[in-house]
Amino acid sequence: MRKRLRKKRRLGEFRENLFGARYSLRAAAPVEAGDEFLWRFLENAIEANRLSCGGGGQGRVWEFYVSSARRGSPTEAQRAAVGEWLGQQAETETYTLGDFFDGWHGPEEAPYRSAPRQRASST
Repeated sequence: MRKRLRKKRRLGEFRENLFGARYSLRAAAPVEAGDEFLWRFLENAIEANRLSCGGGGQGRVWEFYVSSARRGSPTEAQRAAVGEWLGQQAETETYTLGDFFDGWHGPEEAPYRSAPRQRASST
């Protein structure tokens, strides 16, 4: 495939990887502490490492997809820095960092493809 098409389809050297991040807070933490922790996570773990993220959660458990704030993919060092920050926080009960996967085409193990839908019969 030509370079122009690889770039247009974000394949090969133009692929942009993401990784997943999930954390849960200790049960003893009040709801307000969870909101404050989220803001610290975004500021100190994500933005400080030139990353951006999207996701959400409720209560104590939050999940995110983390990407580079600029074009390209996050590095392993940036991924490790997010994990290190989460591991140093007293409020964190557990955290998990996922493997890198293609941000435009989805993970290879479970591609985002919808099953064909059956038309409703009009009888």
